[in-house]
Amino acid sequence: MRDRSDQPAMSYDPFGEPVAFPAHGLSTAGDRRARTVAVIGFWLVAATLLAGRIYFAEEPVAQMVANAHAQVVTFITAIL
Repeated sequence: MRDRSDQPAMSYDPFGEPVAFPAHGLSTAGDRRARTVAVIGFWLVAATLLAGRIYFAEEPVAQMVANAHAQVVTFITAIL
């Protein structure tokens, strides 16, 4: 008995002629896990960037730059 993954999948080219190509088997558990981790990582970064934009939206840019500059100066002075 042949599995479905053993049979070539049928498709049609733009001119309507049938084109056979080998069907890909089911992905392994490692592939699915890696894909899931990548999707979770992507959405985590997207949510973090969105939360940062929402959090800093009320603070004017000039004040935010001045605060960052003051923090960098304080950090460098503390190191030296």
